[in-house]
Amino acid sequence: MRTIATSVTASATLTFLIVVSSASLVRAAAAPVEKVNASYGAISGSMLPIWVAKEARFFEKYGLDLNLVYISGGPRAIMSLIGGSVQFVNHSGMPALEAYQRGADTALIASPMNQLEHSLVVQKNITSVEQLRGKILGMSTAGSLTDVLLREGLRLNGIPEKDVTILPVGDLGARLSALQTGRLHGVIVAGVQTLAATKMGFKQLIDFSELPIEISGSGILVRRAYVMKNQETTLKFLKAWIEGIYLLKAKPEFGLGVLRKYVATQDTEVLNTIYGHYKDKLDTKPTPLGRVAKSMFYLLSRTNPDIPGGNPEGFVDARFINQLESAGFFDGMNRQYGK
Repeated sequence: MRTIATSVTASATLTFLIVVSSASLVRAAAAPVEKVNASYGAISGSMLPIWVAKEARFFEKYGLDLNLVYISGGPRAIMSLIGGSVQFVNHSGMPALEAYQRGADTALIASPMNQLEHSLVVQKNITSVEQLRGKILGMSTAGSLTDVLLREGLRLNGIPEKDVTILPVGDLGARLSALQTGRLHGVIVAGVQTLAATKMGFKQLIDFSELPIEISGSGILVRRAYVMKNQETTLKFLKAWIEGIYLLKAKPEFGLGVLRKYVATQDTEVLNTIYGHYKDKLDTKPTPLGRVAKSMFYLLSRTNPDIPGGNPEGFVDARFINQLESAGFFDGMNRQYGK
């Protein structure tokens, strides 16, 4: 009888442990990951890292449930950041730097590319920069990166702003559409739209990558108040986003598939050109640089004389990238994906 009782007790205990263990596993599996909101600011290959990270489910891998939205125009994106609608913005650093200089707690915490990818494309009957005088040119929104760059590009080519009319038109698609209808003589575009415009018969008149301008064209922007309270979340976000850079470089077919989805084109030539360009340009260790902030501030001060001075280098916060480096994250990525 004792043997039977002992056996029953042991069996009941084992069953209880299995039930408890299973319940714990179910609870662990069902534990919600942390929800965060992020935006990207262009239909351009410069946004590939966040697209790839999203499609590869890297944010879930690091414990985040990412809601990713497209917000066209830097000022709108930064308003959403400051207002708390999004916690991370993948965009040019220019609008966030202007907000910082005016007192906001915005910061640039990562920047994988400090070169411009913009072009001024024009009607095919315009063959020289001098012919821009008296013409109507389009950019996205007032105060945006395209606004600042267009004015500086004209200045560097000897065309005063007063000699042209500059209009806010909207996102890249809207600008290209306005060029097609003949409403505008030229527009500033970037990424896929440059190649698309030239294939449609329009002309690249100014290649901004050849100008002496250095900016953060695709950085991660945050509010200091948020990241200081949510440092682990910030590190998780950066890990996922950076792994997106590694994956797109290591797996061309995956990167091209993601690019095809987000830029909504099936043109193989366009896709391969964009992918090849950004595969080479994007840095896997995206440390933000003070000198780039100074360069951006110079541009801002030329087009916004009332912008407060101060210390633009303070806009840059490299602590999170430095923490990842110290923890061996980049070494691990290099081992996994190859340098």
